[in-house]
Amino acid sequence: MTLRPWQEHPAARDEYLDAVIWYENQDTGLGARLADHLDYAVDFARQWPEAAPLYRGRRRLPQIRRKGVDLFPYGIIYFVRDDTLTVVAYAHSKRRPDYWRSRLRDL
Repeated sequence: MTLRPWQEHPAARDEYLDAVIWYENQDTGLGARLADHLDYAVDFARQWPEAAPLYRGRRRLPQIRRKGVDLFPYGIIYFVRDDTLTVVAYAHSKRRPDYWRSRLRDL
C-alpha cells in the first residue's frame, strides 16, 4: 500500500486534538475511537485521493474533497497538490459550514 505524503493546516491539527479531547471527556475511550476513525480517513485519502467526492459548490483550484468519517459527524477536508495531500480541516458536519475556506489562502 503506497501512501502519498501529507501535511495539515496548523488549525486543522488543533481541531483534531480538540475533538478527540472533547469525545474522550464524554466517555473514556471514545476520543481514541474518534482518533482511529480520523486517522483511517486520512490514510484512505492518502491512498485513494480521488475516491472522495468534490466539495459542493467549489469549482476552482485546488479541487477540494471531503472524506466522511465513519460513526462520527466529521469529514476530512483536503486537496492534493504536487502529489502531497493537504488536510485543511477536520470539520464537524453540523457546525459552521465552509468556515475553513479562509485557510486556503495560507496553503
